[in-house]
Amino acid sequence: MNDFPSKFLKILEKFASEFVESANGKTDEEIRKAILSSEASIYDIEQAKDEDAKLNGCKDLLKELSAPYRESKSAETAKIKYCVYLLESRGSPINKR
Repeated sequence: MNDFPSKFLKILEKFASEFVESANGKTDEEIRKAILSSEASIYDIEQAKDEDAKLNGCKDLLKELSAPYRESKSAETAKIKYCVYLLESRGSPINKR
């Protein structure tokens, strides 16, 4: 178990503490079935998340509220890129070494 990634082990300990012991006792075929079962659960979870009106409303609100910040940052990035372009086109690169 020492080579199993600790970040996943911590998740299992927190949300599915009995899983590791149970999985260790399963046959290879039972483990394959457990993988398929978890894949089906992930599909259901993602679908429920996509259909969650409250969550989607929050996402839309976040997108709307963060737009001025995102647009301002994009404008500043474009200014930097243009200044670097000007310096390079004049033969004066920004990194004078």
